[in-house]
Amino acid sequence: MRRTMFTGRVRALLVAGALLAVLGAGCGGAPPAGGEIALATDPPPPTPSSLPTLTSTPPPTATPTPTPTETPPPTATPTPEGCLRPPDDYELVTVREGFRLNRRTLAMLEHARELYGGEHDFLLAITQGSYNTGVEASFGTHDGGGAVDLAVRDLNNWHHILYEEVDAMISALRRAGFAAWLRDTDSLYPGSPVHIHAIAIGDAELSEAAQGQLTGEAGYFYGYDGLPVDPPQPDPHGGPIICPWMLEMGYPDVAAAGE
Repeated sequence: MRRTMFTGRVRALLVAGALLAVLGAGCGGAPPAGGEIALATDPPPPTPSSLPTLTSTPPPTATPTPTPTETPPPTATPTPEGCLRPPDDYELVTVREGFRLNRRTLAMLEHARELYGGEHDFLLAITQGSYNTGVEASFGTHDGGGAVDLAVRDLNNWHHILYEEVDAMISALRRAGFAAWLRDTDSLYPGSPVHIHAIAIGDAELSEAAQGQLTGEAGYFYGYDGLPVDPPQPDPHGGPIICPWMLEMGYPDVAAAGE
């Protein structure tokens, strides 16, 4: 009886052991013969490829742009003091002792008197005006407008010739727009009186002879004294004073042109 019970227990233990063996094989034991059981496993993380080292490329070196050197404009000839364009007024007026002038010439004389600033009054010193035809000694220069002669004798002492004032008077007349020269005693004919002869540049009513004293062969703009002689005589007062308005009217600037 006891032997029978013992034998039953042994068998039960053997069955239990067999069951455990089967269970162990299903839970990771050796795979059954005849095949492999593929287990789903997480793939290994990819080996990161070596990223290329980013080399910082420096920006191209900027070639410095040379600073342009400003070329200065040609030095302009300074405008002489007092260069004012006269008014285009040709109304006739009569001044001292019946001398006729147009208002343009009168305005220029008044401006010249201001520029001069001395005691010699140009209006009181007129000895010949414009529109005075048939004066042989004047070569026809006073036949039209813009011509005037001025005494250079002291108005308070007729025996005193104002030679010491002549340069200042000529300069003022030229800056006011006249071609002006001193005509000394005997320079035109024996006994011709000393005086200043002046021609208003740009006057629309100049006689042909007066225009010749500006731009003719012996003309003011070419550095001569305006007298119709051969050869022409140099300007004793140093050459023309050129105002911008004269150039605008088409008169030449011979010195600037290098002629």
